[in-house]
Parts: sequence; structure tokens; C-alpha cells
Amino acid sequence: MKLRLANILLLLSFALRVSADNLGYTEDNPLIFGIDMDYAPMEYVDDDGIPHGLDVEFTKKLMKRLHLPFTYAPNTWENIAGDVLHGKVDLGMMVYSPYRKDITNYSRAVFRLYYQIVYRKTDPTPYGLRDVKGKDIAFMDSRPIADTLRKIGANLIVVKNLQKTLKELSDGKYDAVICFRYQVHHHLKELDLDNLGSSDLALMPREYCYVSNNKRLIDAINAELDKMEEEGIIEDVYGNIKTTFGGLHIPMWVWLLVAGLIIYSLLSVIIIQRRGRKRLQAEMERARESEQKARENEQRAIKSEELKGIFLSNISHALRTPLNAIIGFSDLMLTTAEGMPQEEQQQLLGLINDNGLQLLHLINELMSLSEIEDNQSLFDREVTDVDHEMSTYAGEIRMQLREGVELEVIEPIGGIRALVDPKLLRMVTMHLLDNAMQHTEKGKIMLNYFVKEGGLYVEVKDTGCGLPEKLKDNIFALLSDKNTYVQDETPGLGLSICKAVIDRVGGKIGASDNKEDGHGTVVWFWTPLEILN
Repeated sequence: MKLRLANILLLLSFALRVSADNLGYTEDNPLIFGIDMDYAPMEYVDDDGIPHGLDVEFTKKLMKRLHLPFTYAPNTWENIAGDVLHGKVDLGMMVYSPYRKDITNYSRAVFRLYYQIVYRKTDPTPYGLRDVKGKDIAFMDSRPIADTLRKIGANLIVVKNLQKTLKELSDGKYDAVICFRYQVHHHLKELDLDNLGSSDLALMPREYCYVSNNKRLIDAINAELDKMEEEGIIEDVYGNIKTTFGGLHIPMWVWLLVAGLIIYSLLSVIIIQRRGRKRLQAEMERARESEQKARENEQRAIKSEELKGIFLSNISHALRTPLNAIIGFSDLMLTTAEGMPQEEQQQLLGLINDNGLQLLHLINELMSLSEIEDNQSLFDREVTDVDHEMSTYAGEIRMQLREGVELEVIEPIGGIRALVDPKLLRMVTMHLLDNAMQHTEKGKIMLNYFVKEGGLYVEVKDTGCGLPEKLKDNIFALLSDKNTYVQDETPGLGLSICKAVIDRVGGKIGASDNKEDGHGTVVWFWTPLEILN
């Protein structure tokens, strides 16, 4: 009986904690909702002093569901932000900031905001984050944007009136403006600025939330937001800015049609594969036997030949494998083309094309290796911002990572500027990052670099599958048909090219097990260079 009573009291206490009925707001003491007077289309006040906007519409629905009487407190953004954070008004809406999370309470995200860069269409240079160095970039006050632009080397201009700023951009005052996507489409249409264009930026989207000093109020709002999302109310109100592609609202039937086409395509591929499996099985078996023989020859070469023999044996294997597939599949088409269905012919042609591209890739890498060995003019040094280069490499890799894998960059304090060939720095570092990405299915990849012994030390550590024991002694010498360090238990041309580059500049390169995490690989290189700072 005591246990049952305790459970009832616990349930009642939880219900009271998140319920909106006991928050103390009445008709005589309504909840005060602070809104920005000039933040269209989200919230604004017309000439008659009446609040409008998507936030106003959505908050009416939310307060009605929570049975909370409320009133508006319109003000300028600077005053509203301070009033919300200091508890002078009960509730507001703003972008989540990790710098303010300890002084107020944020709700779960109502939706996410994405950044765009606005520029004049007449400018010859397309604008992205790589293109803003040395440019005059205007933006509303935002610490993440300021930190990003400052690191890239842009000229920062903080503005307060976005409409005025876009007009000034149109007249040539700035090089570009960064703001949220929905602001771009609303204001360009409102102001009829036909000479301005925009494009998406690869920046982390921001979360748009309710914010209040009243934790119990936020708990009640969170519980109701979950229900409103399930019922589609958030989509109904914010759909035009929440679900967009290039600024165009995409109806639900379009998503369903796309999903149907994808499913149809997948089923078609499965049917085609099943129909062609028997016909291809014999030829695939021949290709596997040929590859197995090549591997056996390779293993015998490793045991009996020196490094040069190993090199030539692996190149022979790498060339022979795609050639065997090309010859086998083309022979199959020549002998059975008349009775072969069109789908099977297309599949065979695709396999021939894939193996041809694989062969071309190998030849290109061999040519790169030869060029590095013979061409001294490749090693042209110039003043390079190493931090910016490393950040760029990491950004490119992050977009390709598997779900559940993160990339961490450890930057040296104070940054590094040095005389170095940026082409070769990119070639080696991106090879190591790409290798780590290909062989890390979960966990993390860490890029660490710093000045050491008068040169630059770069290390890429992952929690992937690691290196086979029999390859650790000559991982940079063996070659195979893929640009990876573990492909069919053999390393790739990529690491051989890296070693050739590092050897030519008088550096060092190495690989070892990731003993700190218990699994994975650490690949590093050190190159002498002139540090400028």
C-alpha cells in the first residue's frame, strides 16, 4: 500500500512539474510574450500597433493549447533580448546560443535556420566561404559567424537593419551579406532587388527556440511542441521557411512522389540483378579465380623478392584485375549479344566502364608518382596559412563521413603561418584523412598538427579497422588497385605517393597502431619548413 501511494505521488509531482495549469498565469496576470517590432516575416508590428508574423500565429496556437492567457510586449530586438534574458518578460523566441544556455532556459528546437550568402549577380566571382577572404562581409551580430569570418580573413561589418543592409549591398557598399535563408527570400522579394543572388553556405544550422527564465514554463512548452509536431501544426505554420529547397516550398506530395520513384528504382535494380546473376556468375567466378591467382603470385613475390620486385608484382596484379574483367565481360557480350536483354547489356557495359575507370585511376596515380620523382618544379613554396588549409581539408572530409563518425581538429595555440607548397601539403594531408574516413565506420578521426623540431608535424588518428600485421613493415612501399591503405589486405598508391613527396622535401612519414583508443591507426608525417610566426 505504501509503495502504491508513493508511485501515485511521484506521478502527480511529475504532472505538476510539466503542466501549464499551475504556472500562475491568469487573465489578471497574463504571460508576457516579447516580440521584435521589426523582424518580418517572423514577428513585427504594423502601423496600427497590431502584432503579426509566423511566431505570433504559432504562439497563439501554443498558448491556446496550454490554456495560458497572454499578451504581447513589442520592442526593439536589443531591448527584447535583454528583457527575456533578465526575466522582465516571461517568454520570447530566439536562436539557441551555447554562450547563453547557462543563464536562461531554451525549449527544444521549433525548427532549424540555414545560412545563405547574398551577393550581386554582376560580380564575376561566385561566393562561398572560400571566397570571402579579404572581402567586406556584412552580417547581423552573431558570434559563430564572426568567429568563422575572422578565421578565414574576411573584413567583418556588423549591421542592425537587414533591409537597409541589403539595399546597400545592391548599391555596392559591401561585397556580400550573410543571413538566414528565409530572410533572404523575404527581403529580396519585398525590396524587389533583382540584381542580388544567393547561395547556401556549409555552416552549422541554428536552432530557433522559445526562451524563458521560467524552467517549468519551458518544460510545459516542450511537451506540447512534441504533440504539435506529430500533428503537423509546426509544418503548417512554418512550412514555407522550414522545408525549403533553394527557397521553394516543396509540397508533401512531391516528397511522396520522390520516395515512390526511389523505391521503384531500387526494385528495378534488384530485379535486373537477379535476372543477370546466373549469366554473370560464371564470368564473375573466372574473374575471382584470376584475382585469387594474382594474390597468390603476389604473396610468393613478397616472400622471395626485394622491394623493387614487390612493387612490380603489385602493379602487375593491379593492372591485370580490371583488364581481366574488361576482357571477360566484353567477350560475354560479343558471344551472347543477340539473345541478351537490353538491361543485362547495360549492366555489363556498366561493369566494363567501372573497371576501365579503375584502370585509368591507377595509371593516373602512377603518372603522379613519376612526376613527383622527376619534377623538381612541383616544390614551389609560398606563404601559407596552415590553420586555414587544415580547416578547409576537415570541412571537405566532414561532409563525406559515415553517420556516427566525427572529425576533431586540434589546432596549435597562436596558429601557424609558414613557407610551404600548399598543393603538396593538401595532397599528403587529404590522402591521410581520406584513408581514415574510408576505414572508420564508427568512432572518431583526429587531425592534430603543430610545430616540432623546426618543421610541421601532422598526425591523423582513427578508430577504424587498423593495419594488417604482415603489412606494417612496408606499408608505404606496396601498391594495389585502390587509393587506400587497406584494400584487400594491401595498401594503396596514395601512401606511396605521400612517401615520395615527403622523401623529396627531406621529411619523414610513418604509421602505427592506435594504442590509445585500443584499435585503429595513426599515420603521421613531418616536413621541414620555414615558420613565419
